[in-house]
Amino acid sequence: MSRFFALLPVILTALIASLPFGAGAATLSLLGSSTKVCQLIGDTDWTSHLPTAAKTATNFGLDAVDLGFPVDSGAGPLYFLFGDALPSGHSLNSIPSVPPDDALGFTTRTAAPNASTCLDLQLATSAPETFAHPTVQPPIQQGSFNVPSGGVFFDNTFYAFFWTDHCVIPTSLTPDPVTPLHRPPPSATCPEIPESNSVGRSVLAAAAPTNPVAFHWTILPSGLLFRNMPSGFVYVSAAMPPPPQSEIPVFGAPRYRASIPYLAVAPRATFADADTWAFFAGRVAGHPNWVTRQQWESGHNAAGEWVPPPGAELYDAQPTDERCVGEHSVTWNARLRVWLVLYSCTPWTVEARFAPEPWGPWSPPIILISAVQDPNVVCTLIQGAAGCPGLQNYWKLPIGTPWPGAFYGPFVMDRFTQDATPPGPGQPKRATIYWLLSTWNPYTVIVMQSTLELKE
Repeated sequence: MSRFFALLPVILTALIASLPFGAGAATLSLLGSSTKVCQLIGDTDWTSHLPTAAKTATNFGLDAVDLGFPVDSGAGPLYFLFGDALPSGHSLNSIPSVPPDDALGFTTRTAAPNASTCLDLQLATSAPETFAHPTVQPPIQQGSFNVPSGGVFFDNTFYAFFWTDHCVIPTSLTPDPVTPLHRPPPSATCPEIPESNSVGRSVLAAAAPTNPVAFHWTILPSGLLFRNMPSGFVYVSAAMPPPPQSEIPVFGAPRYRASIPYLAVAPRATFADADTWAFFAGRVAGHPNWVTRQQWESGHNAAGEWVPPPGAELYDAQPTDERCVGEHSVTWNARLRVWLVLYSCTPWTVEARFAPEPWGPWSPPIILISAVQDPNVVCTLIQGAAGCPGLQNYWKLPIGTPWPGAFYGPFVMDRFTQDATPPGPGQPKRATIYWLLSTWNPYTVIVMQSTLELKE
């Protein structure tokens, strides 16, 4: 760990102590409502029936997809790691889920997205009008429900995290903070074996982007890295810190949509070697407690199951349903000068928190979009339980009724963040963020816009 991270907790102790989240604390709020800018995927906008800017079905053969974790190369393209693309040529009923069915997008755009041109999205292709499936070598499962979960780009290398060995039809996980890697009993659709289970695992792979439209990742040699990610880092993302910081925060959710993330900080020079990472294990006298990988993985119960160190969760679980994180994104918001995390909590709500440092203290959540609080999003952004007249239904239940839509995969595209602070002294800081949002029905990705205000 560098001197910066070793000394920073001491330097910031008084500052952090002066910013407790509660009465008199800094607060984050959403100004107005989060609004749709454009539909990114497909040929036709689900609501307006007008052509989309990218026309991905016509131009690339991609009719539907989700996710699209943004990975910014800095002065070069902004890449998007999409998952479970349609058409995929992959049977949803096959176990295990092996064939690759993901997609890779990119844009060189630097201007904020708008309704007419959206993101100027391009896709990596394997043939004319045929999107390519990014692959990992040696092969891992990359079929349905096995997806890229995050990545970072630095030193001319694209690092990507891949969630794999996950069942196509898993058992829904419930929170288990004591033994978070515990698997449910086998079912007819998921054998709950290491190669195919409801928890899955993550691997880190790297690609040198000599050709931005032909990515292939290679799992780094075990002598340099690890066969799997550290214990508990199952659904993983990372974030680039502001200069001059060199340590890269890595966030991992152990139980998909049923946990609170863990944190490690990875030295940039040895990012590919998790043995050099430092892991957040709670606080001691107000200071972050950092442990080695060996210490992080040393706890086990009588059954031999891994037990995380006390205090490893980044924030508390009050209310208890906040153990809900799966897809997530963490970014440094230079306009607000805070770290910002977005995640979905319940299928109909997207939340945000902020913190002065990746290790916190993290604020209570605010809601960016909710079908419960704002019923107007039904039949404008997502399918309703009773259907939406005139709007395409992507999925049907066995009885033929529509499958209600859902929100997930909220990912901030930080290169488009804009300063929205009003002129004049003493004004609260404001920033307009642009973020991707996946919707289950319709099965697509849309670009959203929100303006946030931070009062200190």
